[in-house]
This record gives sequence, C-alpha cells and structure tokens, in this order.
Amino acid sequence: MRYSLSLIAPALALTLILPTATSLGFGPYEQHPYEQQHWFETRQVKSQDPAPVKPASSLVIDTFRNPLHNDLGFWHGTGENLTLQHEPGSMRLFPTDPDQNFHTQFDVHDCFSLLPWKDQFLHVVFEGNEEFTVSLNEHNAQCNPAQSPFPGVPDSVQASRYIMRTRSWDPDHDDDDWDESLKHGKQKLPLKHRFRNDTRGGGRQRPARSKRSELFIPLSHFRLDHKRVVSVSFTGFYTREPITLYRVEIVPDVPSPAAWNGYFNIPEKLPTGQLILRCSRPNSFAFGIDDGQPQYAQEVMRILDEEDVRVTFFAVATGLRDRSTNFTRFYGEMLKKGHQVALHSNTHPKMEALPTLHEINDEIVQSIRTLEDELGVRCRVTILFLQGQTLTISSTARYFRPPFGTVGVRLRQQLAQYIDNPYIVNWSVDVEDWLWGDTNTPERQLDAFYRDVARGGNLAVMHYLNPITAGYLRHFIRHVKSLGLNIMRVDQCLEDPNSPPL
Repeated sequence: MRYSLSLIAPALALTLILPTATSLGFGPYEQHPYEQQHWFETRQVKSQDPAPVKPASSLVIDTFRNPLHNDLGFWHGTGENLTLQHEPGSMRLFPTDPDQNFHTQFDVHDCFSLLPWKDQFLHVVFEGNEEFTVSLNEHNAQCNPAQSPFPGVPDSVQASRYIMRTRSWDPDHDDDDWDESLKHGKQKLPLKHRFRNDTRGGGRQRPARSKRSELFIPLSHFRLDHKRVVSVSFTGFYTREPITLYRVEIVPDVPSPAAWNGYFNIPEKLPTGQLILRCSRPNSFAFGIDDGQPQYAQEVMRILDEEDVRVTFFAVATGLRDRSTNFTRFYGEMLKKGHQVALHSNTHPKMEALPTLHEINDEIVQSIRTLEDELGVRCRVTILFLQGQTLTISSTARYFRPPFGTVGVRLRQQLAQYIDNPYIVNWSVDVEDWLWGDTNTPERQLDAFYRDVARGGNLAVMHYLNPITAGYLRHFIRHVKSLGLNIMRVDQCLEDPNSPPL
C-alpha cells in the first residue's frame, strides 16, 4: 500500500538530476514518473554503429571524468531525487532513502553482452558508505527502452560482503607483508595503490594511506541474462553516510589472499528472492491489488465478481489482525472465490530502510504467521524437527510485494531465509493511484494505466484507497479484455506449477 502525498515513484523510474551550478553540484527537484526519465535520451554515444564486442582483459565502464556520461559514452546519473556532486574523477552521492539509485549504462538503445567477460569480476573503487546494494540490470526482452519494463529485472549483491580490506602503510614502520606481496607481481596490487603511486616509471613505492575501498564481485554472482544488460547500479542505501565512486570496471583477476588485503576471498553467493516485474505466460495479464480502505472492499469484490476475473491481493498483516477492518473475513471470502492472497509485510515500512536484519526478519515472520493464523495460507518453508529431520511444506504464499516497491538485497536475502524460492512481485503497470487518487485530476490514473499497458506492461499495481480508484477497476479490466489478454492471478501468470488451473 502507498499512502498518498508523501510517497515517491517506483524505484525503477529513474531520473537524471541536471547540473544546477557551475560547481557541478546536483540536487533534487520535483520528479514525474515518466516524463523526466533521461534514460530515454542518448548521452553522447560514441558511435551509432559500434564495432562488435571482442573479448578483452578488462572493460573500463566509468572513471567519472564527465558529469553526464561514462567512459563507454553512455549516460550515468541518479534517480529518486538523489543529490550528487561531481568532480573530475569522482562522483559523490548523498543518499537519504533506499529507493535512491545511481546508474552507469552499458547501452540504452540496444542490449549489451557481457559474455566476453562472463568469468571476470566487477571491480568498484569507492569511499565512504558501505551499506548498499550493487545491481546488474537486465534490459527488457525487446532491448527497447520504449517498452515496459525498462530497465528490466536486476540481480543484486550486498556490497559489504565483497569489500577487500587492505592495510594502510605507516611510514614510521616497516611492512614486511608489503615487501612479501611484491613477490607476487605488481599486477596483484589493489588499484587504490596504483592510483596513488604510479609505478610506470619503474620505481617501487609503498602504498599511501587511503580510505578508499574496493569491491570484487564475480559476474557469475549476478543471475540474469548476461547477453542483455543495460547498467550497473548502486542503490538500497539504508544509512545516510555519503559515498564517493571513483572507478567501475570489469577485471580478469582478484588479488591473491595475503596479509596486506586481509586474506581476502570471494564470498559465496547467498540465495535471494526472484524479483518479478511482468508475467511470463503468453497473452496474460495480472492485477496485484494492495491493501486499501475497508469501506471500498465490497465494491472491489462486486466488480471482480461481475467481470468474472481473478486477481492477487497483497495483504498487510496488521490490517488482518485488526478486527475493526473486517479484512480477515473479506480476504477469506476472496480465497473461496479463487483469488490469491499473498504477503505484503507486517506493518508496511520501507523494509530496506530498516537499520537491522532483525527488524526486516520480524516484518517477514509476522506477515507469514498472520496469513497462516488468520487465513490458513501457509508459506513454502522448511521446518526443522527435533529428530533432525526436515519437511518442506508447499503452498501458494511464496509471493511477497515489498511496501512502496522498495527492493534491496537485504530484503531479497532475508526472504530467501524464510521462504523457499520467494517471488518478490513489483510491477510493469502502475495506475499511479498513490499520485492522482486524491487530486483534482483522478482521471490521470486511467492515462497512466493505458500508457503502461501500451508499452507492453502486463503486471499491475493498484490500491482501493478511495472510491474513484475502486470504480476505475472496471475500466482497467475492460481495457485489458479489449486487447484480447487473459486476466488471471499472479501465480498463474508466472506459470507456477503449484497454481490452480486456469
């Protein structure tokens, strides 16, 4: 559920923040969900007919020499009103919200293939905030930025797990470890040392003091189609500490474990939930309806009955436990009619903004327990018995819609700890009821719906927060039917073998 005026556009609606002063400082300004998406503008593309991609030992993506485009000649910039400051060679970000993001593109008008580098490592040099998500973002199937969703589905890792922590040199003390590390060859030195001490003249220099950190992430840890990537992004900031980016590239090697790098080893890839933006079943369309106001629930039920369609409801647990809302009876009736009821957190916070994993876990666990206790909907979980045996319980409650659509890697990882192969369901069609529902132009919800459907979106988000939006549901349904699409539950549109037959 989104609550009207204080809320922001979906995390994947990206906005370039234009320079406001000669100092090349960037700041937030009012954002509209689509019109200001500068992803749709070419940013000094190097060539209209680029040469075929050839295998290379490395690929430099961004050294932040230019405020508007990266070393590949494509756009880099921010979304969700993220303030930044550019200086030649660095980009400083000032995050205040986990939805905020910074993207640097491989391409925009076409898919970029990372297959020549598939066994290599994403290398990021940065300073400051370590609590964020790094994502590779997949283009849509058409490799067309005018189609929805754009960008497509990302896969993500937690930056702090991949940091190589190096020892700073103290000029007052000898460092035998540093001398020993030279025996392995200067190619093993971390880039932050090479930046500070250029040894191309042949002299060997010890590393200077530096607060810069380095990430080494195997490209294999990003589980997506590496033939059609569109960008690298940094998002999911859950502290307000600034971060400065210095270099983003793909490199063939990782330094060998040694004392000077804290015996760094690549960590294992943790299980994560699968992020969903669209239906996979051909010719399908699904409505994911989040919670709303109880007084409009019966109108929603009546429209769905009369139009003879099935949808998925994402229910907030606190509303189910509140007897005054009558939501338990309403959703119980919806289940009997063949609709799906799925998870939407316990108290509806921006879960990636929560400071601790304990708080994220509590939102997940309380949501799971409430759906089971109040509605009998059981999640696919693994239960450990005292005898040491395990049992997997199958059900339909693998589906979770993150409040506000905010997704970061901590949420994705923690869901996978409690639910077997969870689906994290966002959308490719937004009716924007959170934006227009309580204004003098509520009909713009229809415009938003028609626009996103025309772009190829087939998985919708809406709420029943006011009577106008509830009434528009019939218009939405009939428009989809007029296109010859089949409306169904989210699990059915994703071809889940455990979903009921159509």
